[in-house]
Amino acid sequence: MKTKKLILPLLALSLMTPALVNADALPNEPTAPTVIAADKPVVPMSLYTVKLKVNDPMLNNNGRMVKMDTKPMLWKGMVYVPLRALAEGVGAKVAWNAADGSTIVWAGTYKMKFWVGRNAMEINDAKISMGSKVMLNEDGRVMVPLRFVADQLGWQLDYSELDWSVTLTKLVSQS
Repeated sequence: MKTKKLILPLLALSLMTPALVNADALPNEPTAPTVIAADKPVVPMSLYTVKLKVNDPMLNNNGRMVKMDTKPMLWKGMVYVPLRALAEGVGAKVAWNAADGSTIVWAGTYKMKFWVGRNAMEINDAKISMGSKVMLNEDGRVMVPLRFVADQLGWQLDYSELDWSVTLTKLVSQS
């Protein structure tokens, strides 16, 4: 008898729980339409890979080898890369603005400005501190800290201390 007295209240509570969860919803309240994956257009994506090494002028741009006019370097524990070579290597446009001494890079929806000697840059007109200065190397090329730029543009960066190689990867649309 005690078992029946205990089971019946528990059964009643378990049946009421779903009703209590939706108790605050109004019966005739409109709800947002459910969007399922089939309703969304599918944009094909592919993995884009860029590989380079410190002190090596070769850049592997998604399987295509490109020789940079200057080598990436290690400075104060950070990998610096030639801005123009990296940007053009991944299909970005680069220009020099003599009026304010900046190098401008257009990559997709991003407009980035870099100034030699400054530790800040602009992305889409917003100033961002890089924590390290942009510099000129011995060849007169603008060098930027690779990890900071990669992070800002959503690239995954992997660094190997064994051979000083850097691999950048990003999923990009194939449009």
